Amino acid sequence: MRLIPVALLGLLALGNHALAQDAYFELQNVQDAKAVCNDGSIANYWIARNSSKKWLIQLPGGGSGWPASSFERRADEMKSPARSASGTRSIRDSAIAHQFHRHGYNVVWLHYCSSDLYGGSHRNEINGEQVPFMGRAIMSSIVEEHSLSLSEAEDIVLAGTSAGVYGIILNLDLFASYRTPRLILDGIWRDDYQKSVAKPEWFNQTDDWVPYLLGDMPSHCNGDFYEYCWVDRRTLERHGINKAFIIMNLGDPYNFVKNESGASEFAESMQRDASHVGGGFSVDAKKYRLRGAMEWGHGLITDQSDYSQSVDGESLQSLIDRWIDGETPVHIRY
Repeated sequence: MRLIPVALLGLLALGNHALAQDAYFELQNVQDAKAVCNDGSIANYWIARNSSKKWLIQLPGGGSGWPASSFERRADEMKSPARSASGTRSIRDSAIAHQFHRHGYNVVWLHYCSSDLYGGSHRNEINGEQVPFMGRAIMSSIVEEHSLSLSEAEDIVLAGTSAGVYGIILNLDLFASYRTPRLILDGIWRDDYQKSVAKPEWFNQTDDWVPYLLGDMPSHCNGDFYEYCWVDRRTLERHGINKAFIIMNLGDPYNFVKNESGASEFAESMQRDASHVGGGFSVDAKKYRLRGAMEWGHGLITDQSDYSQSVDGESLQSLIDRWIDGETPVHIRY
C-alpha cells in the first residue's frame, strides 16, 4: 500500500480552499477599443479563475477627476492601465478577493483608470486636450466579454469601495439579463437619517459634477441622479435587489453625520437598513480605532488588517464569510 504524506493529506482535505491561497490574478485587456483609460490607452483588469459558476466583481475606490483641478492632481497610475512586470499579482492583494476565491469564486478586480466613478462614456476638455472618461464603456466591455459565464452563473456578487460603490449603482442595468447580483457596498450608503441632515447643495440638480463625470447619465438614472441612482434602499428595490451588505461608519469622512450628537439616530437608521437588505456593518470607527483607507473607517474590504480587525468580537471578514453562505449578519456597535 502506498503511503501518502500527512501534509499532502491535509492539503487534499482542504481542496480548492488551500490551493486558492497561492493563486494569482492575470492581467487582461478589455476587448472594446473605445474602452480606454484617461491617457487613451486600452484599459485592463485583473482576473483569477476558479472551476465554478460563481463570480465576484470588485470595483476599487479612488475618488474622481472632478473638478478639472482635481484630475490634474491625480497620479499617472490612476489615469493609465495597470502594469506588472510579470503580468500577475497575488490574489492576497485584495482581502475580499482572496476570501471569495477561497470560497470557490472566479474574481474580476477592475483597475480604476477613468476618474469618473466608472460611469462615463464621453470626453472632457482639460487644458486644451480631449480627455476620455470611459468608465462605463470599460465596465460594459468586461461584462460583455464574460457574458456567457455570467448567463450561467449561480451567484454574482458585486463589491465596491467608495467610487466603486457608485460604479456598481451606475452600471446595475448591465446585469439586467443575468442573475440578480448580490451587493457589497463599502463606504457609501445613504440611510434616511443621513439624508435628513445633508446639506441642501447635495441635492442641487444643477451640480456640474454629473455631466462632467458621467456625460449622459445611464438611462436607469432617468436624468436625476439623486432620485434614481442614489445609493439607498429605494435604488436597490427598484432593481429588484434584496440581498446586500452595507458598510458605513461614524467617522467616515463621506458620512453626512459628522458628530457624536447624531450617532444614536444614525446607528438606529443603519440597523433598520442593514436588517432590511440582509447584512451590514456600522461602528464608531474612531472609538474602535478602525482606520480604513481613510480615517476613520472608510474603505475596509481591500486591506487585510482592516478587514480582519475585531470590533467587539466580530470582524468584517467573519461577517462576510457568513453572508457568503446565506446568513444575514448585522453588526452595529457604538
